[in-house]
Amino acid sequence: MLTPRLSSGAGPHKAGTDERLDRPLQFMKGVGPKRAELLDRLMLRTVRDLLFFFPIDHKDRKTVTPLKHMRPGLAVNVRARILDLKTKSFAGRTRVEAKIADETGEFRAGWYSPFVAERLEQTEWAFFSGKVVKTKRGGYELSHPDFEILSRRSDEAEKESDDEAPAAGPASPDFGRIVPVYSLRPKQRRPDGTEPPEVKLNQSFLRRMVWRALEENAQSALPDDLPASVLDARELPALPDAVRQFHFPDALGQRDRARHRLAYEELFLLSAGVALRREQIGQQQAAWKLPLGPTIRKRILARLPFELTEAQDRAFGEIAGDLARARPMNRLLQGDVGCGKTAVAVASMLLAVAHGTQAAMLAPTEVLAEQHLRTLEKLLEGSKVKLGLLRGGASAADRKAFLGGLESGEIHIAIGTHALLEGDVRFKALAMIVVDEQHKFGVEQRQALRAKGTSPHVLVMTATPIPRSLSLTLYGDLDVSVIDALPPGRAEVLTKWLKESDRPKAYKLLIKEARAGHAAYVVLPRIEERSIENGDAPGTFWSEVKGVEAEIKRLKEHLPSLRIEALHGRMKGEEKDRALAKLRGGHLDVLVSTQVIEVGVDLPQATVMLIENAERFGLSSLHQLRGRVGRSGLKGHCLFFAEANTKESKERLKVFEGTRDGFAIAEEDFRLRGPGQFFGTEQSGLPEFQVADLLQDREILAEARADAFALVSADPRLAKPEHAALRARVKQVLGKRLGLVDVG
Repeated sequence: MLTPRLSSGAGPHKAGTDERLDRPLQFMKGVGPKRAELLDRLMLRTVRDLLFFFPIDHKDRKTVTPLKHMRPGLAVNVRARILDLKTKSFAGRTRVEAKIADETGEFRAGWYSPFVAERLEQTEWAFFSGKVVKTKRGGYELSHPDFEILSRRSDEAEKESDDEAPAAGPASPDFGRIVPVYSLRPKQRRPDGTEPPEVKLNQSFLRRMVWRALEENAQSALPDDLPASVLDARELPALPDAVRQFHFPDALGQRDRARHRLAYEELFLLSAGVALRREQIGQQQAAWKLPLGPTIRKRILARLPFELTEAQDRAFGEIAGDLARARPMNRLLQGDVGCGKTAVAVASMLLAVAHGTQAAMLAPTEVLAEQHLRTLEKLLEGSKVKLGLLRGGASAADRKAFLGGLESGEIHIAIGTHALLEGDVRFKALAMIVVDEQHKFGVEQRQALRAKGTSPHVLVMTATPIPRSLSLTLYGDLDVSVIDALPPGRAEVLTKWLKESDRPKAYKLLIKEARAGHAAYVVLPRIEERSIENGDAPGTFWSEVKGVEAEIKRLKEHLPSLRIEALHGRMKGEEKDRALAKLRGGHLDVLVSTQVIEVGVDLPQATVMLIENAERFGLSSLHQLRGRVGRSGLKGHCLFFAEANTKESKERLKVFEGTRDGFAIAEEDFRLRGPGQFFGTEQSGLPEFQVADLLQDREILAEARADAFALVSADPRLAKPEHAALRARVKQVLGKRLGLVDVG
């Protein structure tokens, strides 16, 4: 049974029903059960889905080129008569050749397909669209052109000659106009992260489906949720017109205008949701006022083993300004790997503790939570500030003691993973929350922690620099502080893409660094090794994806003199602790791990990062891994092996090898992978855009954001009758993600 899909962005509008929109595609002419199953793989189930299945490109089949102007390499449209038709068979293949002619001359077209001859007849006029190529025999021809036979009109008999070309005939979705090109690849990726093969449907079939829906005027039933005032001010076309023109534009300018309208709507909806979220936060109960006076500032900074850099001090000042107000802080602190965000977060939490309240620090992994605990213990040694750590595998006794200390107020700063979100975790006076590596958490999880206090101040941190266009949408409800300079003492890290023949050199480096008292990381994408098939056709090629368990055995065989241990997510907490303790204590030369060490492991003597199957990691993750070495002034080495089998993969790895600037890397990663893969759509709270592109459409984003914020400022709950449709749409598209379920 075909199930309805949930959609977002400018996707199918659910407000209001109409049988033209909700008709199942299975029952449309020319579909049937088999094609319906194929359409389902593209998430196309109803006419509504079809109308919002927008093209990824267009082809101009409106401009006709005379045959006398044929030139090699040209992509052309030709209206010509079939003078001669021949079918040849050789080497098990069938070739069809046609001699075609128009008023200006003759040419040849060729296909390697036995089915073409069944569709062509001599003396017929047809519309051909294809590319002119040079043949092996030295001539030129139209190679494998698409074609459509031109039907003659009823008045054709009045023509003086059969040689006269007929008009284009009845309106066609394939020829004589600008035609759409649709993606045939399902949006869901395979479990191994690779793209699935294309669905076996052809463009002509999809065009006819959309054309039929538009001919039936189904798009006229689509409600236009954007306020008329906005449409008029920006001179945007109505939604039904935009949908029609984006599929089958009368001209390329009309296509661009329609696309602008649809992209604007997606970005306006998101911006309206973000603006409503800001209003919602501002209307919460008064937060704790935590002013930073000279005395408190002096006490806090005295706890830090170093002076704050100018960038850190600026960020701390912005945070302190927020904490001094009764309005709850909602701020993003971002900066490159190693810029010192944790020190700023610690100073901010100590400000809360100085006023007799509690702070909480949420980390995505136990490794990172443990690192934060150790950092705080070192900074607060000898102070009266009491820390508490809650991890998922805590014993009943430890958990009970933690919960009791938290509820009584005895614990001033609580550190933990997702375990802090559980229902029995209760604070006495939670005033400040820090969420580290926040993109690892979903919106609902951040909301759950916020609900444990009375309008607590929230600081979210990320070491993944965020492109401005993404921060305006994804974090538009947050004020942003940026630490844009690294503290002194960060050493150069040499980054090098190695060939397999370089492996002995890499192992020699591990031995050399171990003898110098330094340590190395070897990072792999999996715990268990596996072979993964790449490509659409079975057996195209196979690649080995290395795993920790097998790599440990290989390294111990090749490097018997080194002390080597593993760290990965399946290990118990005490096993991880032992491995990390050995590493910190200098009793380990090489730690073989998964991406779990991407954040949270701060080892001053680490000088080598060796990454296997680097093509399996995103650019930002690679940059994070590189940031684990060179943290104490010692020269670092980041070496990686990779099987780059695609142009995108090679481009990504070349950027990593040649770029150290985290913000430049983030922009490139975002360009290559898009927002969905950059952070993960579900985790980020960012809906999947069907038309808008956050890199290409920055000007549209600026317009949509300004308009949406102005509208919400004038009508903070979108309560006016003329905004009812917009309010319902924002709830439908973004309600769960942005905590706006109760808006209006």
